[in-house]
Amino acid sequence: MGLMLLVKSNMKITIIGQPCSGKSTLACKISENFHIPYIHIDRFWFEAGGQKLKLSNKEEMEKVRQYVREKVEEALKQDAWVSDGWYSKVQPLISEQADQIIFLDIPFYRRLFNHFKRMNKPGRHKELTKWDEIKFFYEVVKRTFTKSKKMKNFVREHRDKVKILKNYKEVEVYLKTNLVTLNNLYPKKFE
Repeated sequence: MGLMLLVKSNMKITIIGQPCSGKSTLACKISENFHIPYIHIDRFWFEAGGQKLKLSNKEEMEKVRQYVREKVEEALKQDAWVSDGWYSKVQPLISEQADQIIFLDIPFYRRLFNHFKRMNKPGRHKELTKWDEIKFFYEVVKRTFTKSKKMKNFVREHRDKVKILKNYKEVEVYLKTNLVTLNNLYPKKFE
């Protein structure tokens, strides 16, 4: 199904997975390689100031969620896109419109290592301090145990659209296979 899907001119892909699994990295690669817009949901969250709020501040948190939802709804109007993230309030809307859902099922130890590496990347998220990045290790652990079951159920419910990639070798094969297919069909467009 993956190859057949990606030869369509209206390509809509969403990438889900646990924190630090490489969702944004893959979304950027797909966006660049296939020349389609990237819906960066984390960016909407930061624009709305979500990282500054406590979950207990329900009124302000609802404003942030509404902002994210409006930005996502606007972005989904495009003919083609790739999105990344696991935001339970907007994921059903995104998945409903997506042609394909990529689930990065990357091992826990590797995701912890990924976060350690990205903490030192300059300009990653200018809104976050080094301390915020250190505290995020706790979030990686917490979300792994609190969201795993919900995410696996979601994948099962949408199995007709889901492509599961369990390591970065599979990610590279996915990208190369789909790029080669598109280059053969449309050599001028995907050079």
